[in-house]
Amino acid sequence: MANKIITFSAETERDLIPAWRDYVTHYRAEHFSTKKIYDTTKDLHTKELLVNKAIDAEVSRAAGLSNLNCSLVGKQALITNPMYIWATFAVLNKLVDVVTPDVVAEDFYAFANVQTVGKGNNGSFTIKSSDLFEVEVNGNSRRHVSAQKQFTGTKTLTPVNHTITTQVDLYRILAGEESLAEYAMKIILSIESQIALDIAYAMQDSFDTRTANFKESSFTPVAFKTLATRVGAANGGSRAIAVGTEIGLMDVMPQDDYLKLGLGETYNSIGYLPVFLNTPLLALAQKIDWSSADYDFAISNKFIYFVSPGLQKLVQIVFEDEGLVIADNVFTNNNLTQNASMHKAWKTGLITGAKHGVMKLS
Repeated sequence: MANKIITFSAETERDLIPAWRDYVTHYRAEHFSTKKIYDTTKDLHTKELLVNKAIDAEVSRAAGLSNLNCSLVGKQALITNPMYIWATFAVLNKLVDVVTPDVVAEDFYAFANVQTVGKGNNGSFTIKSSDLFEVEVNGNSRRHVSAQKQFTGTKTLTPVNHTITTQVDLYRILAGEESLAEYAMKIILSIESQIALDIAYAMQDSFDTRTANFKESSFTPVAFKTLATRVGAANGGSRAIAVGTEIGLMDVMPQDDYLKLGLGETYNSIGYLPVFLNTPLLALAQKIDWSSADYDFAISNKFIYFVSPGLQKLVQIVFEDEGLVIADNVFTNNNLTQNASMHKAWKTGLITGAKHGVMKLS
């Protein structure tokens, strides 16, 4: 069954959505990192229990079964109702839609913009020139010199469908051992991980399209500083930063042993230098290639990217605002498991007028 558009009740908008956002922020703070503030008066486990309770109440409301929560009709009977199954996945789908763009925007703030569009629409971007205007010497009797454009055109990104198919154990839900909040959180993390790969692959492929002045085939301090300076200068003086995986950024070190003195404590505590030759370094979280046989890294550690985030972001990400869930009918499987596919549409692309550079580590 496919989900229809679901509208949360006023009570849910007031209670569940803020609690869900707070839970997501708290979860990311404990397991990953976030700069957002969350409620510290409750621990994460308590918040998960409260969110699950609120989800359960919203599912019953959406399914029109709120009045059946009595002694004669228990949850075991409710989960055999097709409307209850539809409502469960519809609510979870909505919760994923609510926070995923914000999570992605925070994780890739240094080099990506996030936009959400309606179903069937696309994102449109104006490509502004990052060049400064050329100033020419002109005679007193001549009105104009060479005309220069403020922008170079527009490009669009149309979201493409992506699907995650999972199984939910109905028996574990009945026993209270299956956390719907944790399930939705894992969906969000999976989408964020895939978008990280989309961005990394697009940036890596851009090495071959860079002109000679905007790429380096090996690391030296001079090459690093030259590329960072050129990217900043080509973007109108906007300061450049260097982005790579932690393993890649480990190689960004002075080559002179004398200059390495005193860097050990900072290097060991962070894993790389936060600043090198006046250029900030920013780590891109590594991801796993889940299709590999032995948990291979998905993002190459051999590339460092130079961008000017203060000017125009390098990457654009466009989400469709409403996902789709298709769930099997009750008892389709031989056991008490429920198959469901979450369909989410997004598209990433390198769309910018800003210049960027790529260094390939040897």
